[in-house]
Amino acid sequence: MFKNLLYFIVLISIISINFTSANSEDKKILPIKKPNLTAEEIEQKLSINILRPLEKPKEKVEPEIEEIKLEPSETKIAFIIPKKKPIIIGKTESEKVEISKYYNKKDFAIAKKAIAEMEKSQWSKALSTSSRAKDKSINNFIQWSYLLTNGNQASFFDYLTFIDKNNDYPRIDRIRYLAEQKLDTKEISPKKIINWFGNNEPLSGFGKMILGESNILIGNVELGKKQIKEGWKEADLSANQLKFFRSKFKKYLDEKDYINRAEYLAWNNKYWDLKRILPYLPKDYELLYNARQLLMSKSYGIDEAIKNVPDKFVNDAGLNYDRLKWRRKRGRIDASVEILLNVKNTKDYLVRPDLWWEEREIISRSLIYDKKFELAYKISSNHGLTEGSEFAEAEWMSGWIALSFLKDPLLAKDHFLNFYKNVSYPISTARGAYWLGRAFKTLKDKEQSNKWFEEATKYLTTYYGQLAFIELNPKGNFELEKDMEVDTKYKINFYDKELVKIIYLLDELDKDKYTKNILRHIANDNVAAGSEILAAELATNIGRFDYAIQISKIASYEKRFHNKYNYPIISTPKLINDRKIPESAFILSIIRQESEFDMSANSHAGAKGLMQLMPYTA
Repeated sequence: MFKNLLYFIVLISIISINFTSANSEDKKILPIKKPNLTAEEIEQKLSINILRPLEKPKEKVEPEIEEIKLEPSETKIAFIIPKKKPIIIGKTESEKVEISKYYNKKDFAIAKKAIAEMEKSQWSKALSTSSRAKDKSINNFIQWSYLLTNGNQASFFDYLTFIDKNNDYPRIDRIRYLAEQKLDTKEISPKKIINWFGNNEPLSGFGKMILGESNILIGNVELGKKQIKEGWKEADLSANQLKFFRSKFKKYLDEKDYINRAEYLAWNNKYWDLKRILPYLPKDYELLYNARQLLMSKSYGIDEAIKNVPDKFVNDAGLNYDRLKWRRKRGRIDASVEILLNVKNTKDYLVRPDLWWEEREIISRSLIYDKKFELAYKISSNHGLTEGSEFAEAEWMSGWIALSFLKDPLLAKDHFLNFYKNVSYPISTARGAYWLGRAFKTLKDKEQSNKWFEEATKYLTTYYGQLAFIELNPKGNFELEKDMEVDTKYKINFYDKELVKIIYLLDELDKDKYTKNILRHIANDNVAAGSEILAAELATNIGRFDYAIQISKIASYEKRFHNKYNYPIISTPKLINDRKIPESAFILSIIRQESEFDMSANSHAGAKGLMQLMPYTA
């Protein structure tokens, strides 16, 4: 029985295979025979350069549409159909409502648009837009920004109107300076110009020339000539302006005036302006200032130019200074020292001993690195200065070399005393007192040493003040004085000021970068009542710790210490990637020094962020 069943299955399989094979033969897909071309078609194909065969004819296959009928009772579906999204009733995308502390919604929108136009330098649009605001402080801010822009199209009367209405705005002297550049006796009467200056001296050489011209036009010839000569010497003039005013004031300017201008430009390193005036100088002076111009601009032909300088100018102070600077920048220290040892160290000869000191300081430090201490002291101490910040720096450095390298505390203390008597900032006063303490300590004079260390500890926020404290109290702790109190009545009035409103507006528009000069200005509004503290507090409130620090630093120069804002504290992590990092005070001190807590700080060298790290070292 089993054998019969097995035989039956095999027989069925064979029949099935044969049937399938036969069926597949009938259904085999064969290519359709290519059409035979006529003689004309062949000729046409060759004439149009077709090298490939014509396409095979395609069979048109009608798609079969299968109709699927579902029984009413059938509810199951073989695939998933997404459900319809629910309709949300009464919910719409609403526009973001922007609320300002001081300005209504319409004025806020106007301010936003006007500042956007200002940032694109579309000044006409910005001024027009801001003028539509009900609160005129918006238009005042746009006008102020416009008038501070170099090369603007504003007239003198635009400046005059703004100054008359907003004399308490920041950088008003800069606006006055720029207003002077718009003066023209053809458009403004001489009397108006004279009255505008009143008892105030012009802020620019250009303004002084126009004032002089105005005085001549009303008959004050001698005064006018004097003012033109003084203004000509210092005026910032383009090439076209130089030609114009040279022609206009030709009868008032003589050879000496051209030499004076060349001398002024040379000492102030304005070598391109100097080059423009060379053709108008007497020949011997042209050769002198040509050599100086080439030295300053690092141009070719210096040796030949120096060789051509007339003998009477070979020891000219300016020429020697420019040669010294040129040599020093190329690392030729010995050649630089040669010049310094051969020039007269008097104020009359040096003309600008303050500029000479900058070179002396750099060269002295180079000599210290080379262990030429006595020569370094000689170069630094023979400075020819008698006053000013450069005198103080020269005296400190001379004292430092004498004490630290020559081991001569007697010589050093005299220099340190000169330094101490000629400074006023806390950081410098503390430095002078500390080094006097060091000098007397070396001399074994404990009484004088402690006296000067004690003096330095009056300024405990400074580096040298803290070093002096450690000298007197090696294991001691100190506390800083509390910040001064703010007058309550003044504080209320402070927040009603137009400029304070503008600061808040700029912060609300995320444009707080424009608040720097405004904050500095209002800090000086009423120092005794606490304007510095309120301005620093406002800067902190809008997230500009850097501006708060700057305000506090300036106050500290006058011995007013606002430590809360001068040394801001932010949280710092203790661990990063399971590694312990330095203490918070150390990190905060680096941040304050490097960026003043400005998170967007970028240096010209590419350092970024709070700690000014280079990207490849971060």
